[in-house]
Amino acid sequence: MSQREPQIKNFSAGVIILQEGEAGDGVYVLLSGRVVISRRDDFGRNIVLAELSEGEVFGEMSLISHDPCSATVSTVGDVQVRFFNKQEFIQAMSDNFSSVESVLSTLFQRMRLMNLRVMELENQLESHANQQGETKTKVITFKPGNVTLSGKTEQAKHALGGVERLIVEKFPFHIGRWAAKKIKSSWFLGSDENDLDIHDIPPYGISRHHCHFERTKAGVFLIDESRLGVWVNGERLRGKGGGVIKIALEPGAYTLSLGSIESVFIFEVIVW
Repeated sequence: MSQREPQIKNFSAGVIILQEGEAGDGVYVLLSGRVVISRRDDFGRNIVLAELSEGEVFGEMSLISHDPCSATVSTVGDVQVRFFNKQEFIQAMSDNFSSVESVLSTLFQRMRLMNLRVMELENQLESHANQQGETKTKVITFKPGNVTLSGKTEQAKHALGGVERLIVEKFPFHIGRWAAKKIKSSWFLGSDENDLDIHDIPPYGISRHHCHFERTKAGVFLIDESRLGVWVNGERLRGKGGGVIKIALEPGAYTLSLGSIESVFIFEVIVW
């Protein structure tokens, strides 16, 4: 094996691959098996945020940052991964591009969320400065028809990549469970990809295409396409005769639970 070839690594059940608070050593692509992403809360409790399976990526931020890992990654059963350090990843970009497509897709999604987070922080600083009379910079304002998502649980916050309030920028906006087999329309974007991926844990409560938001001249609508359902303000969406359910969302705040009333994926939706 040359120094720049990606390595195949095998781990047995219960092994910690990356530890929260410690430096990452490279990026991992899951070839088989499952890993759990977890984090300690303020009370020292271990909170499971997500579960990743074949085809998914973790540790990708080590390619662009020296920050310590924000969560712990541990194996559920026997796991095999393809591992790239930064040098191996750069080499693969030239020699075997297909082997790093999933890594690049994950990086672009993470960078998009980071950009939204930066905009969010800038807006908060500008708003505070305006309140103090220090500047007259423009603060982002929401217009009728805008939709925002905020996480009400640790798992939902993790799904949003740390963004406190995600502004829905395009419609329809699809939410569903991440799946490895996608129909590729280009090297980095699948034609059936969700706008917000949920990394669910078995037994799965989130459908591949769970629900989506639409915006038309008539207003904003929530469409339930799932098997287990969508709950709004504690009430399950129900239609006549089953199938797809569509409701109008008037301006206001809503609690959105995906899968069941006891779901760990709970979001606050604000329609402006």
